Amino acid sequence: MRRSASLVSIGRCCVAAGLVAMFLGACGKAAEVGGSSAGDGAAGERGSSQAREAVLEASVSNTEPVKVAWFVPTTQNDYFAVNGEGTEAAAKERNATVTMFDAGFDQQAQYAQIQDAVAAGEFDAFIVSPVNSSGVVPALAEAAKAGIKVVCGGGFPCGDDFESTISNAEGVVAQAAIPEASLGESTGQLIVEACEGIDPCKVAQLPGAMIPAEQAILDGIKRVISSHPEIEVVARAEAKYLTAPAEAATQDILQAYPDLDVIAASSDAMAAGVELAVTAAGAEDQVKIVGLGGGERGLAKVRNGTWFGTVMMYPFDEGMYLLDQAVRAVRAQPFEAGINPAGVLPWPGVFSVKNKTEFGSFSGQWAG
Repeated sequence: MRRSASLVSIGRCCVAAGLVAMFLGACGKAAEVGGSSAGDGAAGERGSSQAREAVLEASVSNTEPVKVAWFVPTTQNDYFAVNGEGTEAAAKERNATVTMFDAGFDQQAQYAQIQDAVAAGEFDAFIVSPVNSSGVVPALAEAAKAGIKVVCGGGFPCGDDFESTISNAEGVVAQAAIPEASLGESTGQLIVEACEGIDPCKVAQLPGAMIPAEQAILDGIKRVISSHPEIEVVARAEAKYLTAPAEAATQDILQAYPDLDVIAASSDAMAAGVELAVTAAGAEDQVKIVGLGGGERGLAKVRNGTWFGTVMMYPFDEGMYLLDQAVRAVRAQPFEAGINPAGVLPWPGVFSVKNKTEFGSFSGQWAG
């Protein structure tokens, strides 16, 4: 008799090029960063104690004001919105002001925004969350030549290195992000755990779109599962980071592989679609669900037993680190060139039914 199968979702919620229709924001819009939501730190504070200690409570001088421009793909996305809240929280403590430029998920618009901000000469530092990781690099080099300190992170890195915490893009002095390769390896870990006792364990993958960042995630998964010959990847289908396409793709996959053990999707939104298809097929006892994002939805799903696990992400901490790196660079204060927000925490990189008690009552830093 076969043991229960597993459904694994990887990736972040719709953080990818090509989804402009879903995320149309005010293209070219500049605004002051702000926002609020329920606290997730001790005594109602936002952010992890590790990030707060490093950023908000650091014994460094804040007398010199710093003007920061933050270039974001879209504000119509939970991950970037919480990034902004973390950035603003750090800015208030570090005597910095942040002006946000929303590209509406248009890479050409973001490139133009960066060039215009360089020409304006009003900013000391740029924080860049790129729409196109490689395409934005020439504009960043221009900014650096103008004396602007450039920091990248939030969503994807700048450049084409998805393995390292340190950016390989010209002109970038620091980066705060969880490398896609690391996300893939963590997902691979969950797949291995979910496949325990199943031989063969058949896996299908649902990337949102086959962009370089996605390939880095898939490569990370492959590195982990390649040492487990019982795990077989039997199908792959792009699902556009959306619930409905993921549901349809999962229906097709389950029809072709009714004995499937694992489905790896590239966002929690797609995981929700997979869950719908699995439920409709009456395969809840066969298919266990795991997501990537570590947000409120994913953690709740794991705690109530609907999903198997999720890979953790921390957008509020990430935003704080980005701002801290930027102001330190401007003030010639010591800073780390690469920070993995998940790597500095004492918790595991994954949240699963096996280790959920290690996280206590933590409910996530974003909706997920």
